[in-house]
Amino acid sequence: MPIPVRRLIAPVLCLLLLAAPGPGRAAAITACFAPPAPGACDPTATLVGALDAARRTIRVQIYTLTARPIVAALIRARRRGVDVRAIVDRSQLREDPHDAAAVARVLAAGIPVRVDTVPGLMHDKIAIVDDATVLTGSFNYTWSAEHRNAENLLLIRDPALAALYARNWRVAEARARPLIAPPAAPPARPNAAAGPIGPVRGNRNSMIYQWPACPYYDRIAPANRVPFPSAAAASAAGYRAAHGCR
Repeated sequence: MPIPVRRLIAPVLCLLLLAAPGPGRAAAITACFAPPAPGACDPTATLVGALDAARRTIRVQIYTLTARPIVAALIRARRRGVDVRAIVDRSQLREDPHDAAAVARVLAAGIPVRVDTVPGLMHDKIAIVDDATVLTGSFNYTWSAEHRNAENLLLIRDPALAALYARNWRVAEARARPLIAPPAAPPARPNAAAGPIGPVRGNRNSMIYQWPACPYYDRIAPANRVPFPSAAAASAAGYRAAHGCR
């Protein structure tokens, strides 16, 4: 006996209604891109706004931390009583003096900092706010990420997702070592004021430039190489000098 059309359509409609995002769910995700277009979502402003709105907890996992507005927002949160904690990458802390200075400011403000001991890079860019909001994407907490690079940042208001990220954060916290004293700035290379003479080679991934006297000059992957006629040109493009060069 043929099945009535209404009996066939009803279950399909129910499945479509269950799969479709509700009105509130569509507004739970904000996508930001850098460099930000005029009038569009600004990654740094969005991140700072979320940190400033925190009332209870902030958990951060960040590869590079140098942007002053973000450092200031973390310190403001700590001063108003928010439980702020951070996990950072050891290679950036060791090799980037700007990162080391920013982490020292955070630590001096009373924010516990741990250094990840994962064998490779701690390449996460994550903030978890009040166990309800996650900010993640390719966006490092740097000036270059905001103004020079092609980056993205997602703000997701979802307590269930935040719980998953918080659990992963605790796993990283358990393997990381506490940073007790402010990190020492990386030693300046000899004749740093004079700088290298002649062309240099930038790494678009790390935003660090090298010259032939640097040990990793020839190890930059071809896809990441950016040639510059001089160190001044590389610096003007937002690149930093490598350390450990002769």
